[in-house]
Amino acid sequence: MNAREQTEVGLMVQLGIVRQLMATREAKLFANVSLNPSQFGVLNHFTHNPTRSWTVTDLAGVMEMNQPGITKVVTVLLDKKLLESGSDKEDKRRRHLKITPQGLKLCDEIIGSLLPDISHIFESWEDGEISQMHQHMEKLMRWLDEHREDIKT
Repeated sequence: MNAREQTEVGLMVQLGIVRQLMATREAKLFANVSLNPSQFGVLNHFTHNPTRSWTVTDLAGVMEMNQPGITKVVTVLLDKKLLESGSDKEDKRRRHLKITPQGLKLCDEIIGSLLPDISHIFESWEDGEISQMHQHMEKLMRWLDEHREDIKT
C-alpha cells in the first residue's frame, strides 16, 4: 500500500469512528425528543422543498432504506399528522406524501433543541476550519450521492 492509500484508509477509519460516536451522541440527544433519529431524518428530508411530494418508493431510494422500513417510518409520521398523503391521479394505489405545517414546526423545534449541542461540538473551531470542513463534507456527500451504485471491489 502506498502513502496515499494508507492516508485514504486512515481517513475511512476515522469517518467510521466519527459515524459511531455521532450515532451514540444522537441516541442520547433524541432520548427526549418525540421522534427517533430515523423518523426525524425522513421528516427533515421534506423540509428542503416543502411543496414537493414524494412516494414511498422515491423516499426509499433517496433515504437508502428498504421499502418496509420507510413504510413503517412514514406510517408513524402520518399518524402524528407530520406528513399528509394524497392519491395519485393516474394510479390510485400510489400515494404522494407531503410535509404538513405541524411537521415543519416540529423539525424547527427539534433542530432548535439540537443547536446547543451542535454549537458545543464546534465551539473551539475557528470560522475558517468550519468553512473548510463544510466544503469537504459537501464534496464527499455530493460524490457519494452521485455514485451510489459505483462500488469498486
